[in-house]
Amino acid sequence: MPPTTVETSTSTKVPTVVKGDNNKRTATKGATAEPSKDPVTIKPATAGREDNLVYDLKHMAAFDISPLHPSTDMQVYSRDSVQLLVNRLFALPRENTDDGTLAVLPTEEVFKIPRQKPVPKQKEKTRWQKFMEDRNMKKRKRSRLLYDEVSGDWKPRWGYNSIKKSQDNANWVHEVKSGEDPYANPFERQNAEKKLVIAKQKMREVRNKVEAAGGKIRASVPDLQSGGQRGAEGLREAVKRAQASSASFGKFDRVSPNEATNLQPKNRRKATVSSVADEKQRYLKVTNRIFNNEGSVDSHKAAKAGAPDTVPRKAPKAANKRRSKQSGPPPKSRRGNKGFKGKR
Repeated sequence: MPPTTVETSTSTKVPTVVKGDNNKRTATKGATAEPSKDPVTIKPATAGREDNLVYDLKHMAAFDISPLHPSTDMQVYSRDSVQLLVNRLFALPRENTDDGTLAVLPTEEVFKIPRQKPVPKQKEKTRWQKFMEDRNMKKRKRSRLLYDEVSGDWKPRWGYNSIKKSQDNANWVHEVKSGEDPYANPFERQNAEKKLVIAKQKMREVRNKVEAAGGKIRASVPDLQSGGQRGAEGLREAVKRAQASSASFGKFDRVSPNEATNLQPKNRRKATVSSVADEKQRYLKVTNRIFNNEGSVDSHKAAKAGAPDTVPRKAPKAANKRRSKQSGPPPKSRRGNKGFKGKR
């Protein structure tokens, strides 16, 4: 049985439910609902203090730099500050849009709020992006899966087990055509061509970065070894290489009229000041290398070079002087005069 309501002496209907044995019945309750003791008072849309805020309505912010008394009620003070800011926002001009009525924020800034990081620079467009804009071309998203006719299944365009790898594995025989070297390895040539394509792409990426910074660089170097005509670019490259071929990088070479010097600065070594402990450690390291025969140091030759002269050296022989005829006969030896016997 659903609960029912009964009117009491006061015009208040209070439903009461009494539980019984598998039955529910309603009874009247003599108590009445007590009204709230403190009625809610709506505060006015004005602040109870003077307006001393500095507004930055572009960022919907307000700043209060005045000092506060210790006895100030922060809750009341904050409520008045927010009320003043809301009043200023509602006083702005409005416009009707599809989303409703919106306030038009001003464009001028009162305070420039500092950023944690610098403003990101606009990335320079590459040559391909500029080419697409000139031709009004749009980038289309390609499907990641392609149908592989070799295996008869769908495979990814790149990555693990891609269609390129399956095609490379299928082409394990190379037919030698007329004019090709039959003893050359065609697979090594294909790998070299792939590496060359990757190197050219990296060179193009470097060129795009240099052009984005405001410089210019060629993505390829003219071929100076072929017997064909070099052209203007090839001639400039040949002169540039010839100027840097000497030890002085062409500093003392004679320069032709209107010739670019292409002088390169020398990398001068700066004198490093080290402490006594660092110098001692460096010397000990060299000594350990000599004693342990590490590197290209020969300890036997180093010992011979640093050994003192313990064995006396022989005096050089005097040169035989040639006597003239006017100097007289050579002196007689004492041994010959003393041991001579017989007639003279």
